[in-house]
Amino acid sequence: MDHEVSVVLKNGERFNFPMGADDMASFEARAARHWIGEEFAKAGLENPNPMGKMLLVDQILLLTENIKPADFHPATPAVRRFLAAALIAMARPTLTIDLQAYTL
Repeated sequence: MDHEVSVVLKNGERFNFPMGADDMASFEARAARHWIGEEFAKAGLENPNPMGKMLLVDQILLLTENIKPADFHPATPAVRRFLAAALIAMARPTLTIDLQAYTL
């Protein structure tokens, strides 16, 4: 496993998602960032930054919060697509989306 996304929910429950070649081939980095922005807008989420600047990190965290916990186990195709986009957009081999600590 070369790529993995972990999600820690606010209640501490943790899910690990190995990302295969098919997952990683779904986006290139720029397209992944654009897609996340579009999903954020579609979800009707608001910018949490009082300075008005929308950060990719905030978009990923807020979109993750918007996912129903039941959709993580097993991960729906939409969740896997989002997690792959987040990993690709952040340009890391592994990524932990920690909703308890509100960090990536």
